[in-house]
This record gives sequence, C-alpha cells and structure tokens, in this order.
Amino acid sequence: MRPKPAPPRPAPGPAPGPAPAPAPAPTGLVALGLPIPLQGVTVEAEVKDLAVRQVVTQRYRNDEAAPIEAVYVFPLEEGAAVCGFEALIGETHVVGRVEERDAAFTAYDEAMAAGHGAYLLDQEQPDVFTASIGNVPPGAEVLVRLTTVSVVAEEGEDRVYALPTTVSPRYAPEEDRKGVGRTPAEALNPPVLWSVPYGLSLTLRLEMPVGIRSVESPTHPLSVEVDGSRATVTLGERETALDRDLVVRVKLAGPEGQRVLAERDGKGGGAVLVSFRPRFEAATAGSSEVVFLVDRSGSMEGSSIAQVRNALQLFLRSLGEGTSFNVVGFGSTVQALFPESRPYDPQSFAEASRHVEGMRADLGGTEILPALRTVLEARRAEGLPRVVVVLTDGEVTNAPAVLALAARHAGTARVLTLGIGAGASRHLVKGLARAGNGAAEFVAPRERIEGKVMRHLRRALQPAVTDVVLDWGGLAPEQAPHVLPPVFDGERLLVHGLVKELRPATVTLTARAPSGPIRVEIPLDPSGAVEGTTLATLAARELVRDLAEGRSPLHGRKGSRQEDRRGRTEDRVRERLVELGKRYGLVTSATSFVAVEERATPVSGDAVLRKVPVALTHDWGGLEAAAGAGAPAFAAPSAMAMPAAAPAPMRRARGSFMIGEPDHATLADPYDIPLPILHRIDREDARERASTPSRTSTRPLDRLVSLQRHDGSWDLDDRLAALSGFEHDELEKGWRALGPVGGDPRRVFATALALALLERLAPGERDEWELLAQKARCFLESVASSRGQAMRWVDFACALVGGQR
Repeated sequence: MRPKPAPPRPAPGPAPGPAPAPAPAPTGLVALGLPIPLQGVTVEAEVKDLAVRQVVTQRYRNDEAAPIEAVYVFPLEEGAAVCGFEALIGETHVVGRVEERDAAFTAYDEAMAAGHGAYLLDQEQPDVFTASIGNVPPGAEVLVRLTTVSVVAEEGEDRVYALPTTVSPRYAPEEDRKGVGRTPAEALNPPVLWSVPYGLSLTLRLEMPVGIRSVESPTHPLSVEVDGSRATVTLGERETALDRDLVVRVKLAGPEGQRVLAERDGKGGGAVLVSFRPRFEAATAGSSEVVFLVDRSGSMEGSSIAQVRNALQLFLRSLGEGTSFNVVGFGSTVQALFPESRPYDPQSFAEASRHVEGMRADLGGTEILPALRTVLEARRAEGLPRVVVVLTDGEVTNAPAVLALAARHAGTARVLTLGIGAGASRHLVKGLARAGNGAAEFVAPRERIEGKVMRHLRRALQPAVTDVVLDWGGLAPEQAPHVLPPVFDGERLLVHGLVKELRPATVTLTARAPSGPIRVEIPLDPSGAVEGTTLATLAARELVRDLAEGRSPLHGRKGSRQEDRRGRTEDRVRERLVELGKRYGLVTSATSFVAVEERATPVSGDAVLRKVPVALTHDWGGLEAAAGAGAPAFAAPSAMAMPAAAPAPMRRARGSFMIGEPDHATLADPYDIPLPILHRIDREDARERASTPSRTSTRPLDRLVSLQRHDGSWDLDDRLAALSGFEHDELEKGWRALGPVGGDPRRVFATALALALLERLAPGERDEWELLAQKARCFLESVASSRGQAMRWVDFACALVGGQR
C-alpha cells in the first residue's frame, strides 16, 4: 500500500526453503528486468492572458500476472494549484475528492485492503507530488488525470511557460535521513535510472492580450503555429524524454499594460486579480553589500558550474564604487573568498575574478542551511544594506528550514536567487526569494544567462522602495499575498483578492521611492467580469502559500505567548489549510485527493508494489558528459536486477553518489539505485575534478566582458586586439589619433573600442551588457574634458570597427 507516516517495512531477508519458480517474462516497458507501469505522460495546457490551465494525463498499464500498486513521484510548478484528480479504467470513471490528509490515506488503505481500485494524490513539497495507483488488475490500463491552474511567469518582457518534468536527486542533511516513519530523504528521492522508457507529449495553446511576436524554447525543439495573438505549440518530437524542465518563452508584439481581471462566483461576490507594473524614475544605484552564495556541491558539476562562473564574472564587472562584496562557496563546508566583505577596488576585484575563474563543484554535499546561516549572521558592512545572491540548483530536502531562516533575516538582508540547471528545485529557488523579499530567476543549460544576471544586479542595487500600501477602494477583500512583495521598477506585481461583493472600485498602489512618491490607480469595472472559478482557485492557492510560509494573518495575531507555546497557531493554520483545500478542491500539505473505484469483483491477493523510476536530470553533476551517452555511472545492472529477497552488495562506479557513509550498500528494493544517489562523491573523483582545469567560455562577448577592469575600463593589449580583428600595431595608431586626454590615452582608446565592440558583437543583447557599458562610459567621462568629448571618442571607435553606436 501507499507508504504513509508510519514505520517503514524492513527489507526482507533471504527466503527460506527452495527457490521459487521463475516468474513469466514481463512484457511492456521494462528496465533492469522489472516492468515499469507508467507508459507515458501527456500534457494539454492553455495559457490565456495571465492564467495557465493544464491537464496532465499519466497512463499506467499492468503487464504482470498479479495486481500492482504503482507509485510515481513527479514535479509540478511550485505555484500551481492542483484542483482536479480523476481516473479512468476501462469504462469506469472515478472523480477524486479532497479530504484531510490522514482521512485520504485511510480511505486509500481501506480500498486497497478490500480489493477495490484506489487512487491517491499527495503533496510532498509544493513542487513534488506522489500519485499512488492501487490494485491495478493484470492486463488493465489506467488513465490518471490531474488539473492545475497557475499564473504564467514573466521574465523581463517575455511570458514564460515552465513545465518541470523530473525530480532531481536531492541532498538530505542528516536530520532528514533519520526519524520514525517516512523521512524527507525517502519521500523526495524516487528511484532513478539513467533513462526511462516512457516519455512526454505536449500541446500548448496560447491566447495573449496582444500579438505574439515569437515562441521559442531554450530547452526543447518546438513546432509552432502563430496566428496574431494566438499560437499552438507542440514538441518537435512526438515524445520526448522527461529528463529536463521544459521552458517555453513567448515574446509579445507590444508592452503589457496594468489591468485588473475579475470573476463572478454567482453569489454576488467573486475574485479579482490586479496586475501592477509601477514605473518610477531610476535613481542613482545605491551602495550595497553584495554577498554571492555559490552552490559548489557535486550536483553542480558540468554545465551548471560553468554557468555560475559566467554569471559571477558578469556580476563582478558590473559592481560599482562604494559597494562591498564577498564570494562564499558551499557544499559540505563553507569557503569564503574574504574573511568578511571587502570594498570593491582593483585588488579585491582582481582576486575575486581569479577565484571565480578556477571555481569548481568540489565541496561535496549541498549543506545550504548552515551556509546561508553563516552569511546572514555575519557582521554587516557598516552603513550598507545587505543583498545575498544565491546561485544553486536547489536540490535539497530541507527547503522549509532554509526558507524559514531567510524569513527571520528578511529585515536585514534581501535574498535574490538564480536557479541553475535542467531541474532546479523551483520551490526552493522561488520560495527563498519570497522569504528574503527578493526575486528569482532560472537558467537552463545553454540558455543565455546575461539578461537574468543584469535584472538581478539592478534589483540588488536599486534603492529601497518603502511605505508600500494597496487600497482596494472599499472592496475589503481577503488579500493574497497578505504581505505585499517588494516593488521593482517596471516589474509586474500581482495581487489576488476574494470579495463578498463585486462592485465598481478603484484599486490604488502607493509607495515611496528615492525619486519621489509612486501612485498607480487601476479601475475595476464589474461589467467585464466573467463567470468561473479560475481566479478564485488562484487566490485560494496564494492564501495556502501564505499559510505554509508563515505570512498569513494568523501568523500576525497577537496574544498570549503561552497560547503560542501550546501550538495554537499551528493548529489554526492546519484547520485553515483543510478548510481552503476542501472548499476550493486543492491539494495542500494538510489535504489530499483520493478516489475509490468500487468493484463488483475485487482483486484477490496482495498487490505488488512498483515504484516508478524517474530519469536522471540531464547533465546532473556532470555525469552525462563524464560517462558518455548511454553509459550509466551507477552500479552494474546485474546488481540492480537482484530480487528483493536476496539483496546484493552495491558496487560503486566512479562518479556515482550515495547516501550515508559506508562504501557499500544493499538494496531493499530492486529499483533503489542507490537512494538517493548523492551524499558524497568518491574521493578519487573529487581529486580528479580538482586537477582538471575549468572550462572557459569561447563566446566573443564573454571574452570581451572578462577583460574589463574594475573601474569600467579596458587595457589595450593583444587579447582586445584579437577580439577587434585589428593588428596590435593598427590599434597603436588609433589611440594616438584621439588627441589630448586627461588619463592614459591607451586605456581611454581601449575602452571606447570595447564599447564599439559590444555594439558589434551583441547588438540584440543590450540589456545584458548595459550596466557594464554604463561603467565604461562613466570612466570615459571622468577623464574627458566634457561629456561630448567622451562621446566623440566612442564615435571614433565605432567608425573604426564599422559598428553603429
């Protein structure tokens, strides 16, 4: 039966007596000699304006001679509201109902014991769910469908549809590996295979408020048909591997305005979603203490750590005078570049740049909690607000503790996060940013990182916006989020409201920026409201998140400290979660979906437990590149295929990972490969990685950026000459033509030349290099007699390289 919070069954020992007769050879999808009941996953999604509604269909088949119980651990977007669950077996259709979690488990177990069909959907974390499909008869096929709604993400001016597809192996600290019952290490680490025989098919329909300019994906080949503001998107292949998150980026033909969406509930009330996009005059970037907290655990090896190096080099070259900074790496240990943050100057910049150039993923397990605590509790640079930029794949089991730590320090440190890799934990990356009053970005392998880095840097250096107030014009809604998120210039701010009476009103956002007061008004006209439940479900999901992350009105209640010690707040939160889950049909940490298919002829005999293995995340820990296509870096398949009654010792291959300390492990389940394949890297592997030089980007733009000095200037040397396409002697003639300058004429000319090269090498990526170009222009103006002279130097260089300023 589906594991529930109770002591786990011990692994069976060798069976006494004669060996049983061999089972019939299985048919269907097979891995390591054992059938895989999951046959495939189909997603049908619709993005209409701001809302995403998707139906995920999982197809199971029992190709064995006995009934089975299939258990599949899978990811969903962390902000999605799971609001529908149903199963089809033959001509029978059963619809799930939401119950308090323990009651749902009980109903499932009782149906299993009675031989009926049993179906359960449970939340492990907000981005990881478990589907249990019980008592599937031999030869039967089951379709399980779950419905989700969410808000489409935004990155810069693009809309982004993201579909997580696999649960990456997650590092579990010691406290998550011990205890009574099913531990987080077990719940969040399904069995893993190098590849799995089932795949994904997708149909995505888009309906935008303005025309669609293009639809593209940095992760998958697509087939796209665009018709004005509508588009239909399918995967370039009929079925694709579930080994990396799918990202679809939609570029719109025009800017999206500020507006309010309304929905009627048929009882006079309804739901409201307000989309603000406050603009305020850009103030001079303030001085800050910026601490880069870098995940250097084993799972970051490969393309992930290479992306981190590129991101950090760009960050370092875009910092300004008056800033203090540090680079802190973590794994099983914490390694800081400096004992404490140092002012940004030529020496600290040079040391940091060299440090980043040699950075490797060589520090062991992902102990992010003590690393974050070290940074947040360190003595702050005097007089400077602290910003922590976390670069990680987020693959840990203790996300709730990490988020709680950031929330406790939210008054003294803003946290910005950058999720790296093909399967970064969206809950940890987004949740950590929410807890730290910051923002989150994600970058997939081979995706351009510069624009995301620049957005984060603008947020890090943007002076604080204070006194943020939302006035609903007398509507008095139940608002979510209860505590408004930070306001960033030009970025979307979404607020949900559930109202008892839907009537005309003006919703007003006010705040105070360094450049002056901000006031944004949006009128609400109920005549444009539609009948439906989507906005109400989204609002309820946001209320659930407030409760789960400690930002609800219940957490702000004042009263007896004794009452709080008795756990009354926790009890009220759980009661409210159950109430919301049942009223709106939502899976939460306190509620689950359960469905029972009562059968006239129940199945007989115990169902065989089949855990569905998931595909190892693409390039996880650099294993794909290290092992070569199709060559698993885990134990030999012969060891994996041993029956549970006679577990065989696990032989570790170089590059493999496992939990715990022993050098050998036994398998209690033939699909545990090994569970959760990560806690430490072979010392031999670590030495090998440490002795291997890091990969350096060969992109001309990255090479040009890497040559910039801390003050924004460039040196006139052979490296810059090679990028420009001119001989060094030709450039020597160039600087002499500048005439009198207030500084080193060679450096002045080199800086003007670099600005011209930025325009020539990457004219379409201006947002990615604009901040470092601004530093370069400031340098030129500091040595010029006038701003006009500095501009003439740049014009001269542009003419020289044939570019346009």
